[in-house]
Amino acid sequence: MPGVSKHITFLMQYDFTDVELSYEESEVLRHLAHSGEMKEENISPGGMAREKVRSSISWLEKKNLITVRLEDNIQFIPGREAHGYEEKGLPELVIYRKLAGNRQMSIDEVNSILGDASGKIAIAQLSRLGIKPVNGFLKDTDSNIEKILNDRQSALHKIILGQENFTEGEKEQVDLLLKRSGMIEKKTQKIRFVSINKLGSETVSNLGDSSGIGQITRDIILDESYREKGFRSYDLNMHGISVKKNTEHPLRTLINEVRQIFISLGFEEIRDDYIESAGWNMDALFIPQNHPARDMQDTFFIENHWKNPDEEDIKLFRKIGNVHEHGFRGYSGWGYKWSPEEAEKYLLRTHTTASTMRHLHKFPKKDQALFSVDRIFRHESMDWKHLAEFHQVEGVIHSPKATIQTLKWVLRKFYTELGFDRVELIPSYYPYTEPSMDVVVEINGKEMEMGGSGIIRPEVNRMLGLKHNVIAWGLGLERLAMLYYDLDDIRKIYNSDLSWLQNYRRKL
Repeated sequence: MPGVSKHITFLMQYDFTDVELSYEESEVLRHLAHSGEMKEENISPGGMAREKVRSSISWLEKKNLITVRLEDNIQFIPGREAHGYEEKGLPELVIYRKLAGNRQMSIDEVNSILGDASGKIAIAQLSRLGIKPVNGFLKDTDSNIEKILNDRQSALHKIILGQENFTEGEKEQVDLLLKRSGMIEKKTQKIRFVSINKLGSETVSNLGDSSGIGQITRDIILDESYREKGFRSYDLNMHGISVKKNTEHPLRTLINEVRQIFISLGFEEIRDDYIESAGWNMDALFIPQNHPARDMQDTFFIENHWKNPDEEDIKLFRKIGNVHEHGFRGYSGWGYKWSPEEAEKYLLRTHTTASTMRHLHKFPKKDQALFSVDRIFRHESMDWKHLAEFHQVEGVIHSPKATIQTLKWVLRKFYTELGFDRVELIPSYYPYTEPSMDVVVEINGKEMEMGGSGIIRPEVNRMLGLKHNVIAWGLGLERLAMLYYDLDDIRKIYNSDLSWLQNYRRKL
């Protein structure tokens, strides 16, 4: 390169061994010297990027110039049922207020006010407080119950508002709300507090100008800007991080455990492409074309010219569209105008069910037990329990002997093998299974939903030419990993913390 060789001698005259801190480390240390102890998230000297601050703090701690203190920060997150109960009132409180005025109420009255599902919840909660049904009636026997229920409603209200100034009575009710499915979740996060220590303060007083050039680039050499700015010095004797051993990623360890469970039960593993047609991803599962899941907010669509659908798929989609529009004997269909163009769009698959059902379609008369552990994609806002790209674990059985009893047995067997001793199956709704069930497990006294399941709808079997019942279930692998490795944030599964990657342990 012309003009470069004459500068080499000049560059070699600089001593790179005097200063031990990078520019970012120096700025963070100076900031701490003037600010005292701070939360790591609040440290941002000169608007420094978050990643650079975290890296600088890690190195400053390694160099014994700062003190890092960890503190647990407990948050309560409203669940899927919480906002409805905030607006309408907890079922048990609604009924108790009416009961307190009338002194007694029949079970039929409770169900007529709340509906069967909420009525059962109200009766169950009041029974725990001593108001149990007798001869079909509830009777108010304890004046202290109203305060308990008011504390419970107040605690829920504060959690939704993000407040945590609970009274003693409300604290007791928070513990009870945690045990109720879909109500609230407890999230414990480690907060790092950083402060400069004595050695760090001494180092700051000796710091010179750290604004020199830290990286030699082609442009710096050619425009000779190094002559005016000079170079930062480097400590070439600093010890780096040594990797003790090669270790398997914790997610891969969990995938292998799940695979082994399926294989031991006689299942066959299948894999498929990430890019899928809407026809297979949605239409083939009897999801209507106006379903919210097709919206760009939930699905990553790909331009149609990516590739042309197979002729066999196009023929199948026409058959599927006819069932969507008109149904068949005993089944009404959706009754809308089906569009072949919508079915032929391409997207990043939102589940692996399309792959398992395609495989069943190829062998419609064959008894099969299939599973898949593979990536899926959804247009989610990433937070502590959501990712836009994650793994789905799915199992299906196609057999004349596949019944709801079979499904219950397989689910309990599968989740027991994963380490969950108590497994409950709760009626639910999914677009392409009927009946459907949520799988709920108990962990440390708290119930947690793990996945969905059900019997594939007759419309799907009809469209794909399947001869027998199909039972299916699935769960999100990363959420399972959070439980296995005791993580409070799903994003930590993919972090690059070598210490954790080398020393992680299964908690279940």
